[in-house]
Amino acid sequence: MKKILLIHTGGTFGMVPSHPNKILKPGSFQNEVLTRVPELQKLAAIDVAIPFNLDSSDIAGEEWDILGRLIFENLDDYDGFVVIHGTDTMVYTAAALSFSLSNLPKPVVLTGSQRPLSKLRSDARFNLIDAVELATMEIPEVMIVFGGHVLRGNRAKKISVTRYEAFDTPNFPHLGEIGLHIEIKKQHLQSPDKSMAFFPGFRQQVAVISAQPGFAPDYHIPLLHSDLKAFILLGFGSGNLPARSFDWTPFVKEATQNGKPVFIGSHSPHGRIDLNLYECARRAMEAGAVGLGEMTYEAAYVKLQKILVKSTKMDDIIALMEQNWAGEK
Repeated sequence: MKKILLIHTGGTFGMVPSHPNKILKPGSFQNEVLTRVPELQKLAAIDVAIPFNLDSSDIAGEEWDILGRLIFENLDDYDGFVVIHGTDTMVYTAAALSFSLSNLPKPVVLTGSQRPLSKLRSDARFNLIDAVELATMEIPEVMIVFGGHVLRGNRAKKISVTRYEAFDTPNFPHLGEIGLHIEIKKQHLQSPDKSMAFFPGFRQQVAVISAQPGFAPDYHIPLLHSDLKAFILLGFGSGNLPARSFDWTPFVKEATQNGKPVFIGSHSPHGRIDLNLYECARRAMEAGAVGLGEMTYEAAYVKLQKILVKSTKMDDIIALMEQNWAGEK
């Protein structure tokens, strides 16, 4: 029987109601899960680790390193790993693990739920069963398994706070679908060609800025004189930015002249960034901006934090961002 390490990090999944006000709080997950989902023991031998118990809004670089190290140090002892995680920042953690665990040879599956396991009509039970079964398979990926879909973690976005199908990969095919049977699309899977390596460390000197109609970029000028090292600027459509009354070109030019790269993403989840399509985007590109292509801004944000551990030189940052580390591009 396969051995799976079930890693609980907090979130909605393991919460139980606290009376009398019924505010959700973390429950005794380790006892709760095997009692409520005894079928798991038919799928695999389950061990449980709880490295921390946090709302996912509070999970960032320190916790990403804890998870990455936990998986790396237990790699030889388990056939796969399931990470129970809050939905709000699950895609960030999935991206972080995919960049930290280079050439991952075994499945790492993130899942969670929209309703706690202790509630009626909870999606937690089925998501967990699906995740554990996927973790017993030979899939060398960091995945999100949620709502019957198998998704590449660093391509995923949270698309709903109410639907059970809470995640999607807008610019990449699903790795698989879960119905009566599990269908894995092997042509889309990663194929590790080197030895596994663990690269810890994140530097939180990255800012994501959202361009809005009529909002003056001058308000963000102080950021150029902070210790931030890189920017992601979310424009419109294929990466368009205001270029007349609220022109972003001076911001981009000053940032790049100061050695701080600016990467252009989009508010639109579907489609590719192309800074050559329209004049307003070309002006930003000529000022030094670089498009994110098909990368989600969440994955780009995490990847930049990882890159800054390696180098803070603008040319290095841009060159490393252009590399495809774990199928994120």
